[in-house]
Amino acid sequence: MKKNDERPFYGYVALASTVFFIVVFLISGILVLLFFSVLIGVLLIIVGIYNIISYLYSIYLIRPHKTLDQSDVLKLKGNELILDAGCGLGRATIGFAKQLKTGKIIGVDIWDKIEIPGNSAERAYRNAEIEGVKDKVEFRFGDTFNLPFKDEHFNVVVCAGLITSFHNHELKLKALKELRRVLKTNGIFLMREPINSIKTYIIITPSVLYIRLPTKKHWIELLEKSGFKNIEFYQHRVSGSFKMIKPNKKG
Repeated sequence: MKKNDERPFYGYVALASTVFFIVVFLISGILVLLFFSVLIGVLLIIVGIYNIISYLYSIYLIRPHKTLDQSDVLKLKGNELILDAGCGLGRATIGFAKQLKTGKIIGVDIWDKIEIPGNSAERAYRNAEIEGVKDKVEFRFGDTFNLPFKDEHFNVVVCAGLITSFHNHELKLKALKELRRVLKTNGIFLMREPINSIKTYIIITPSVLYIRLPTKKHWIELLEKSGFKNIEFYQHRVSGSFKMIKPNKKG
């Protein structure tokens, strides 16, 4: 239960890049309309307006005052040690913490304030306090490519919207292998990422429109190359959850 009536706030993701693209399209559209081509100028302005509408709709879908509830995909015993990589302000971290009894979840992030305005461990702790789970969470600075944990340290590793932020195949693969390294044998890895589809490109955060999203098949290929097996897929509105295990050396 929450300690008081104050609401947590998990941030507006990619706000700066979205505003940048909106401004570029609107200004370019106006200039092109006035000095070169009415048709092209109008089209650029329409794209800018679309970006505004799409971003507002994505905020409505994400609900920045609500935690990410994945209890339908991953049911915890309550005593696990969990890593949330790329935790931001704790949206997923705190969502999983609500399932814990004696367990603990550690969220790591580089606290990029461009990606999420106001991003910081202090604000993440404040959200955990408001949600009444501060005793079950810990937030640390951590680079996904070089995590400050020993091999096979966690029972469960989770991430949401992290791997997509690495814009090429090699970086995605490197991050996934590092997450696998700190996961115990037969431990569970749960990854939630946007999927390449027409629906995604209509309603997802506009900045994602300008990068190449992997398809479901491509995500599974990356996960298998990283050493994961028994991959299960769960479809959400514009994203998918991939749940899998880290097999032993024989598996």
